[in-house]
Amino acid sequence: MQRVEFDSFRYGLASLLVRRPNLRASANKARWWADIVEEYGEAVRCRDRLRADGDSDILEDYERICGELEEELEGCLSADAAGPYRS
Repeated sequence: MQRVEFDSFRYGLASLLVRRPNLRASANKARWWADIVEEYGEAVRCRDRLRADGDSDILEDYERICGELEEELEGCLSADAAGPYRS
């Protein structure tokens, strides 16, 4: 059986675009902030696993983390600048 590897970037970007469809036109900029997108993907995956398992002890923390990362990514992707290295 072949092992399927989890792609945090793709999962994070797909999840973000479902939650924030207004960012779809800016999705091509996501590679500039790959680390944040990957972090978001991991946080969403963990949050979803906690929801499925019914583990509410730290679910609230992950909900907050996901929300904060969404806000940060929205700011990054909707910026008018050409990239993260503005002068």
